[in-house]
Amino acid sequence: MKYCLPRLLALLSLYWVNCEDSSIQRFDGWYNNLAFPRWGTAGEKLVHNISSVYEDYTYQPTGSGRPSARLVSNALFRQNTSIDSGGSYNNRTALFAFFGQLVSFEVSDTDDTTCPIELLEIPVPKCDPDFDAQCTGTRKMPYERIKYDKHTGQSPNTPRQQVNSATSFIDGSFVYGPSIVRTNFLRQDRTGHLASGDSWGKYPEPNVDRLPYMMYPSIDGKMSNVDKLWKMGDNHVHENPAILSLGILFFRYHNYLATKLHREHTNWHYRKVFYNTRRKVIASLQKIIMYDWLPDLLGVGIKPYTGYRSSLEPGISSVFDAAAIKYIMTLVPSAITRRNNNCKSISWDNHKAVRLCNSYFNSQNILLSREDGVEEIIMGMVSESAEKEDLNIVEDIQSKFYGPLHFSRHDFVAQIIMRGRDYGLPDYNSVRKAVGLKPVSTWAEINVELNKTNPEIFVTVENIYKELKHLDVFVGGMLETTSSGPGELFRIIILDQFYRIRDGDRFWFENKDNGLFTEEQVEQIKNITLYDIIVNSTKLDTDHIQRDVFTVSQEMPCKPLRISTSELEPCGSHHGYDYFAGSEVTYIIIWTCFGLIPLVCILCAYIAAKCRQWKHSRHVKRQQHHIGNQQRNNDLSTNKESEFQYQAEEWLGAKEDSRLVSVQLKLKCQLNVLSARGTRLRTINMDFIEEVQIWISNNKGQKTIVVKMPKEYDMILVFPNYNMRSSFLTSLTSTLKRYGKKYTIMEMRLKTIYDQAVTQRKRNMQLEKFFKSVFSEAFDMDYDPNLENHGVETAQVKEMLSIELTKEEFAHALACKPDSEFVENMFSLLDSDRNGYISFRDFLNAVVLFSKGTCQEKLHLLFRMFDMDGKGCLQKEELSRMFGSLLEMANNNISKPDLESLVESMCSENGLNDQSSYNFEDFCQLLSPQMDKIWNAGLEWKGRKNCYPSNDKKRIKKRFWSIDIGRRKSSTPNIENRRKSSIQPSTCSDDSRSNSLKSSNLSDAKFVAVREKYSPLKSKLKTVAHFIENNRQHIFFLVLFFGICLGLFTERFYYYTVEREHSGLRALMSYGISTTRGAAAAMSFTFSLLLLTMCRNMITWLRGTFLNLYIPFDSHVAFHKVVAWSALFFTGLHVIGYSINFYQLATQPTKHLCVFDSVVLRTEALPGFEFWFFGNMTGCTGVLLVVVICIIYVFATQTARQYIFNGFWLTHKLIVIMYVLTILHGASVIVQKPMFFVYFIVPAILFAMDKMISLSRKKTEIAVLGAEKLPSDITFLQFKRPSKFEYKSGQWVRIACLSHGRNEFHPFTITSAPHEDTLSLHIRALGPWTWNIRNLFDPESLKDGPYPKLFLDGPYGAGQQDWYQYEVSVLVGAGIGVTPYASILKDFVHMAQMRSTYKMKCQKLYFIWVTGSQRHFEWLLDIIREVEEVDQKGIVSIDIFITQFFQNFDLRTCMLYICEEHFQKLSGGRSLFTGLKATTHFGRPQLSSMFQAVHKTHPMVRKVGVFSCGPPGLTKSVEVATKDASNTTKALFEHHFENF
Repeated sequence: MKYCLPRLLALLSLYWVNCEDSSIQRFDGWYNNLAFPRWGTAGEKLVHNISSVYEDYTYQPTGSGRPSARLVSNALFRQNTSIDSGGSYNNRTALFAFFGQLVSFEVSDTDDTTCPIELLEIPVPKCDPDFDAQCTGTRKMPYERIKYDKHTGQSPNTPRQQVNSATSFIDGSFVYGPSIVRTNFLRQDRTGHLASGDSWGKYPEPNVDRLPYMMYPSIDGKMSNVDKLWKMGDNHVHENPAILSLGILFFRYHNYLATKLHREHTNWHYRKVFYNTRRKVIASLQKIIMYDWLPDLLGVGIKPYTGYRSSLEPGISSVFDAAAIKYIMTLVPSAITRRNNNCKSISWDNHKAVRLCNSYFNSQNILLSREDGVEEIIMGMVSESAEKEDLNIVEDIQSKFYGPLHFSRHDFVAQIIMRGRDYGLPDYNSVRKAVGLKPVSTWAEINVELNKTNPEIFVTVENIYKELKHLDVFVGGMLETTSSGPGELFRIIILDQFYRIRDGDRFWFENKDNGLFTEEQVEQIKNITLYDIIVNSTKLDTDHIQRDVFTVSQEMPCKPLRISTSELEPCGSHHGYDYFAGSEVTYIIIWTCFGLIPLVCILCAYIAAKCRQWKHSRHVKRQQHHIGNQQRNNDLSTNKESEFQYQAEEWLGAKEDSRLVSVQLKLKCQLNVLSARGTRLRTINMDFIEEVQIWISNNKGQKTIVVKMPKEYDMILVFPNYNMRSSFLTSLTSTLKRYGKKYTIMEMRLKTIYDQAVTQRKRNMQLEKFFKSVFSEAFDMDYDPNLENHGVETAQVKEMLSIELTKEEFAHALACKPDSEFVENMFSLLDSDRNGYISFRDFLNAVVLFSKGTCQEKLHLLFRMFDMDGKGCLQKEELSRMFGSLLEMANNNISKPDLESLVESMCSENGLNDQSSYNFEDFCQLLSPQMDKIWNAGLEWKGRKNCYPSNDKKRIKKRFWSIDIGRRKSSTPNIENRRKSSIQPSTCSDDSRSNSLKSSNLSDAKFVAVREKYSPLKSKLKTVAHFIENNRQHIFFLVLFFGICLGLFTERFYYYTVEREHSGLRALMSYGISTTRGAAAAMSFTFSLLLLTMCRNMITWLRGTFLNLYIPFDSHVAFHKVVAWSALFFTGLHVIGYSINFYQLATQPTKHLCVFDSVVLRTEALPGFEFWFFGNMTGCTGVLLVVVICIIYVFATQTARQYIFNGFWLTHKLIVIMYVLTILHGASVIVQKPMFFVYFIVPAILFAMDKMISLSRKKTEIAVLGAEKLPSDITFLQFKRPSKFEYKSGQWVRIACLSHGRNEFHPFTITSAPHEDTLSLHIRALGPWTWNIRNLFDPESLKDGPYPKLFLDGPYGAGQQDWYQYEVSVLVGAGIGVTPYASILKDFVHMAQMRSTYKMKCQKLYFIWVTGSQRHFEWLLDIIREVEEVDQKGIVSIDIFITQFFQNFDLRTCMLYICEEHFQKLSGGRSLFTGLKATTHFGRPQLSSMFQAVHKTHPMVRKVGVFSCGPPGLTKSVEVATKDASNTTKALFEHHFENF
């Protein structure tokens, strides 16, 4: 940083000087010619003074009929390394040859390639010794086309013209660089010198500023560290030690002259010292090149300078660059010798000299290997002979040159031949004609002298080219070479070029008009030679080298050297360059990590959920301990039968959580297992156990004890510590001893205990086999245990037959409570041996009786159950107890007077009211009016459906139903004189066991659906038509959405595949770039659209407009998920595409990556795979985006929302970071200009406005007016209605509580009606947040304190709010899903009463409530009761289905129907179970039949709205029923649903 300010000031001052003083020559060549400022500048087009003949007249390379350039190179230019070619005919030194390279670099730099790279293939001849040693015949050599002016090559009028990156003038650009920027980095601050990196000024300073160089790997395949290279003006200077030595020579020469000028003119400003020094260096170069080197090269004299000619264009011609100047290659030797002042040769790596091919881009190390490395190289070059002036070119250039990194080494001769074709140069004869020479007519005329000495060469040429019109100009020009130098063609081209350079340069040192030098100074300059520069700039004295350093002579101080190729180390072997080398491990690790990102996010979510559950469980356990302690104290004070009570954890299995229990040792040798709340979980009676086995653990704290139960599952207890276990064991053994029970105590390891103990899960597996066997016998099912995955061996059969059921297991099979009187009586009746268990045979007899027995046998069994004394008669009290036990199973706590009234009513109706006891015949008479209901009744055994063999279900069902149908006429009571409803039970058929629908004004006739003649095709078409009709809006918008996504993807794919083919991106990354750009466009659209789908306020407002008729706004959440999953799909496609793209980019040379304008790569840099990930902003933001998206999506899953809603809430806020990263991701403009904002800006503005509306509401605190804890973990909240809060029934709000996070909002449906003054919610405790709310608003916790404040956000629209838009609406609710219908029912009745004020389309409302027990939602019963009181016209029909009850053909259900009928007679039509006039059903609704009945009741209605809310199972069944009803009726049933 300390150098930045001085350099900036120097740069500004230099521009000021250039503007003020036109005598200062610019570094880039601009304004040399004031009339034509661009002529000769760096970056100017090559001069095509010979018309190009491109294949298509525009840009396609010429020479389609010409032979392979490599074939020509091998046949004509390959040097025989086994024979010494001898030295130069004209005694030219190696310095002369390498100085020719300096001249070429000074005036021409056309090594930059096109961007994007255009590759041409050079066929390699089969069995080529260097490039096809395996003789495949399929190898190709690449040629990279040269950079050209983008304004050319568009049409035949403007054919392609290549660009020269150097100035065409001899202006010292080899020393100072072609731009002022580069020069300022080379200069020493506040002096006229070039910056030196050492105290002696021998070498330039290191390239810490990272100036660009042309870089290729050295012989070891590695790139040099550009930071450690010397800062030089030309970017080719590090190519080989000879060129680098000449660069150091002129670096020292500049500093030598600057020191001299500063001493002579101490009052000069350092800038003036620098520019005057530069003038002299340039003048010296001009004189040496034009008047010393050029005449020696061409063997002709140079015409005198006649003055500056402004009309002469000095630009480098294409034929000069691509052919003529390359003649110097024939002079360059393979050896670069080193000699000291004593003329002693310095070896290199045990060889006489440095091999040129092995020194490429290792030059600095070679020079620094010795103290006077530069002097030794120069001494070697001035005393070494150059190669002969002939066709042969040394192997180091012809086959071992650097080049495109597809191979470690290349054929430079082939590259030059291809360059002529790339430039569109015409053939050899055409060029001769263009420069004024006579075209040749035969091959021999090309070089008569060569034809005499080596006629075979022209035979070879003819065999290769066939015709003269195909001969390349470079090959023809080289064939003209004679012992005196280049032939007439190259001589004319070279002379013309240098004359134009000299005469077209306004700053030429001989130009008297530019005022740069006086005549005396000009004469001094003319006397300067390269010898003077060497002597003045190095340690070499005047007697160390000859004065003519370009010529070898006998008068030289050192004897001339000539080193043959055989004396040098061999060139390195060819090998391909693996750009991906070193990135393999990184590639695997990075993509493995990418694959692990979702898994890590899932793991984090899992850990967070477990931590949340652990905290919740710990809290619950604390409460359980507290409750358990209270319960234990109460038991100790009240329960006299309990001797001891212990607290422990019961181990339930490896994959199940343990539970806190209290174990009581009863005086009757029993163990009672109680929950933390005191509920009895299990009773273990040890009276029937001959010998009690007790297992105790002997490791891991010795806290575990197991009480083995032979006919039950074991009790496995884990005590807090060893002492408590010992105390329990002591108490247990004492009790056993007291009652004379034998016991055995066994110690074993904890793992063995857990493996061998029979847990409840293992016991259930045994019972499953037990029930399968029983039911297969009872129902004559062909159950073959071998059909299961496990076979049943004889031992297993014996074990199964030995299984006996406990009372709890028997109650579980009946789906009843173990302590119910029905279970007690039934169990006692079936326990034939009175051992407290039911055997396999006893249970089988009971199942067979209820499945195949006659009606009389079933009633007799029921009679015997309550004939406890066995006298053959039932007292009236016992009869009441029987019906009471049935009602107890239905959770109906009927009062004793009501129960007695019920029995009296039944007896009175059958003429038995005078009797006090009833025999079996009286009992049958009592039930005779309802005998049709119990004629085929049985017992519905829980789990019976699960016991069918999985591999033969059809056979089993067929046999079972054939048995069942044959015995059952009707299982549904026909109840008269009850309040008529639209839904009543119908005659039971084969596939309908619950209730079907009857209209209130219809007779009891059986409903028959009228169907057309069945046709499979017509049926399918009708189904499809109804599906489309039901979902036409959804289908339209889904097709529109996916169409837009596909269109965006396709457009970008086509654009990058076809329209941007010229950009080179597809050439680099194949179709991967097209795929990723298409995916990026679709991602931009989908991620932006996500914001619109969550503009809740806007959607709620739009629902009230006419747009709601055309757009399904109620599905915005589902559509949000569709859009999100689509965005994830395109994200995955984008990432996978770039995994391929990055691999392809990591296998490309650096120059091929020039297509990325915003990515600046040094020529020496080889960006690996990791660069594209972490070396640029696009890669880094892409990685972060993947991480953020994975976090958002993982925590947005349903499971994560259920267990860690707070995590979902927090991670969803990362979407802001996601959008910021997305904007930054495209800001680098690596591939294209950012387009994300086009899709993003409008949704972002709308979402921001929508969010501001929500935020304005969230700031308002809502006062809670009342709270109540209801059964089934439901909390009722009533709070003040905010001013101007308008909503519709069925809508929902989001609430937050300050104590649980002000920003954590949860959605709940409003249960109050819009006309009410307060708002109410019913919240069911499921997750941690809702449980905390329940505890927070617990009246016992609050006592007399104020209720906590709430924050309200909403209301928001939902599909349920559209119920009023249909003439007939059916509402189906289950579980907590009934909450929206509480509001709708009250609103509907209110609106119906106000018909004169409200215009309401809906005329009839059906409400179907499906619940496990009416006791779960008593709050809804109160609402329904209010509706019934108000609804005097019967416009609301309500049917309640209690699903925990047994199926209609179950004996107990039939008895419940009997009780229900008689109770309604007594209570004026109210249900025994709900206390409502609404019809109560037992079982699940047959929705399809019910919907058909609705249509039959309202035949003129063509569209019925069906609204369901509840678990997915319910909404799915409603969806199926609506489709079926739509297919079988003339009405369209439109289904709207929400899942809870």
